[in-house]
Parts: sequence; structure tokens; C-alpha cells
Amino acid sequence: MDPESSGSSTETPTPQPTKGTRKPVPGFGSIYLRGRIWHIEYWQGNQQFRESSRSEKERVAVQLLKQRHGEMARGEFISPQKDKILLSELLDAVKRDYELARHRSISALSFRMVPLKEAFGHLRAVHVTESLIERYKSDRLDKGKARATVNRELAALRRAFKLAVGQKQLSPNRVPTVRLFTEDNARQGFVDYEDFSELVKHLGSPEDDVAWFAYLSGWRRGEVLSLTWADVDQTRGVVTLRPEYSKNKEKRELPLVTLGLQAVISRRWQARLVMGANGPKVCDSLFHRDGEPVKDIRRAWARAAKAIGRPDLLFHDLRRSAVRNLVNNGTPERVAMRITGHKTREVFDRYMIVDDRDVRAALERTETALTMAPHKSAIFPHSEAETNG
Repeated sequence: MDPESSGSSTETPTPQPTKGTRKPVPGFGSIYLRGRIWHIEYWQGNQQFRESSRSEKERVAVQLLKQRHGEMARGEFISPQKDKILLSELLDAVKRDYELARHRSISALSFRMVPLKEAFGHLRAVHVTESLIERYKSDRLDKGKARATVNRELAALRRAFKLAVGQKQLSPNRVPTVRLFTEDNARQGFVDYEDFSELVKHLGSPEDDVAWFAYLSGWRRGEVLSLTWADVDQTRGVVTLRPEYSKNKEKRELPLVTLGLQAVISRRWQARLVMGANGPKVCDSLFHRDGEPVKDIRRAWARAAKAIGRPDLLFHDLRRSAVRNLVNNGTPERVAMRITGHKTREVFDRYMIVDDRDVRAALERTETALTMAPHKSAIFPHSEAETNG
């Protein structure tokens, strides 16, 4: 890039404009030509700033000069010297932010950073425009990436710019709009009770109990596997999910009022005593293998799913199944959201999977309820005689 086209302050000596090319803009500063490019000059306090408008049009320079004064008035002004910050530095700041907040998704974030750094890492942040971002989106789709995958990457990019504004590294006016795709590929997977009952027969212990707990509660895999006996109050009959293991960082309580959940806890209680190197010991984790907490069940799950002819079934589909089961059995949606830990109705609705069987069952329940009321039965004729009468 031509060094004359980049912003600078008085800390870096700048050649004075040629006589006759300067035009004052009363109340704001002045504009002047350097070659064919218009530049602006203005003051903040006792410091003078000069920067290029990157345009041959005088009106563009005037607009930029007024924009800078607006930024100063709103407290959003960022020195032109910070134009030099690279986007890779902003992305690194997102990673540090995740580390400080102890986000469990930091490994996924690192994976999403790779294509972003390849595309934009060498560019100054102020040079990443909407058109470049749109080209990036098209390129990712051309490489076979799903819209949801690209959206997660774009969300990291958007976060990078948001942090930069908050840390006074960029002015809000110099941040591009990052538009996400409309996601039309939301997963619709679920498993009904019959298939699930068959699937757990192919899971060993404790994977079967992990699956049962998730299927009945709608809790996420990591939330289930985090449970220890300190989280189980058998006197009150409640399991508590600690905030640090909850995706939304909120404590959640699950009453053990169903026979299915009670059976899981009972089996795990019987399995808590294990043999160690120094003799028997009590394992603190609910779900353990020979005393070691279970960290992952993906391999066992894949074998079981394949065994029932559902190789595409995911463990996370149990969460969708739980939502579907709760709502279909009359649980108010706000109560179901509290059980499963969904924070927003939008996300909950994506998990509420409805298929043809649900529709037929709903219609049958409605007709049954209406025909059982004597004063309404006439509108549901069940014989030719009734129809013709």
C-alpha cells in the first residue's frame, strides 16, 4: 500500500500540503490534496491528526472530516495510528477473552479461527470490508461447508470486531457489517421410545445409564457426565447441575420424581464402590469406568446406533427427543424449558421436533376429548345413519 494513503498523526512527520491545495472546513479543520488524493487535518485537544480520505473526491474528504468530529463528540474517536492493527490480532484477542471467561468451547473456537486467519489474518482490520466478507462466505460454501459451520466462523469474526470497539482499538464506524446466513439445515434427529429402548441394550455400563439420564432429562452430554454424588441430594430427591458445568452458566435442579430417573440413580449408587490399588473405595463420579470418570461415550454410542440401523443418530438427538416427549405428553413449554435448560424460546422451538405421528396423535386426542362431551358429540358422526340423520 502507498504509505501516503495511510492515516498518521503529528507524531510521524508529514510533508506539508502544497500551497493552494488546502481548503478550510469551518468548525471542523481542513482538507488538502496530496497528489490526487484528498487528505483531512483536524485537532483533538492539543494533538493534530492528518489522514487520507483514500479518495479523489473532495466531498468524501469533507464527509470523513465531519465523521471524525462526530466520533470525538460521542467518545468513539480512535487515533488513525490504530488503523495498522491486523485482524489476526483481533482474533487472538477473542481467544484470550474465551480463556479468561473459561469457555468450554475454546477448542472449537481455535478450529474456527483457522480459515478466518487464512483469509483475513494478513489484512489490517480496517481493510476487511463487507464485500471481502461476502466473498469469504461464498468461498466457504464452494468448499462444501454447511451454512451453520460458516455462521459459527462469522460469529467469531463479529466477536473480534465487537471486542476491538469495546477496547477502543476501532471506531464503530469502521467496523463492517457481518451478516450471517439464514440456517435452513437445523438437525431434525430424534429417537422414539421403542428405538431408544433397543439402542441401550447395545450399550454397556455405565454408557446405558448416561443415555437413560439424558433421554429422560434432556440434559447435554457434558452436563450429565459432570455429575458427582455431591450433586445428588437423595433426601430431597434432587440432582443439581452446578453453574460451571451448565452451558448457560445457571444452576439447574432436576427432581427425581420419575421411576426412570430413580432407577438410574439407584443403579449408580450400587456401582459407586470400586476396587482400587489399596482396596475398595467410593467413586465420587456418578458415571465412571472402574473408578475413572467417563469423559466420552462416542465410540460406544456409534456401535449401538449402527446396531439398531440408525448410524446417523447422535447423542445430542436425545436432547431433542426429551423436548419432544415432554411437550407431547402435556408439559407446558416453559416448564419443559426449565427442565432441559433452554434459555430462549427460539432455540427451544428448534428442538421441538414434530412429525406426522405427532400430528395424527394430536388430532385423535382432540376428537376423543370432544366426542366424550355429550353436547358436542353430534359434530363427530361415526356411522352412515348418524351422517344421514
